[in-house]
Amino acid sequence: MSDTTSSTTLLFQAPPSAPFSGTDGDPAPPASEHRSAASPRGRGDDPSSPQLRMLKGARQAAAGMNISDAAIREVLEDPQDVQPDADRPERTRLRRGNLLVTTGQDGTILRVARQR
Repeated sequence: MSDTTSSTTLLFQAPPSAPFSGTDGDPAPPASEHRSAASPRGRGDDPSSPQLRMLKGARQAAAGMNISDAAIREVLEDPQDVQPDADRPERTRLRRGNLLVTTGQDGTILRVARQR
């Protein structure tokens, strides 16, 4: 047996620096320019703040209980209590006052409720 060592060299190529929109070589506009002026925002919230990522059911529940996106943001930014969900520990429950927000691992709002 000979004591030869072989090595494998991997070469990764970087993607192009800017995507091109056509044959004229102009770069595509940034994604923020693709939004229409009538994009949905939270009810009565600051238009410069991004829309919360919520499941459809959570959005409907918040609307049905007249909970604004601003109130939900307050819970997310400064909760009084944070704990894992009792049934699903991968979810987080945040509470501020009587408002309870359950989020997933990626930060998506899964549930919005009022505590009694």
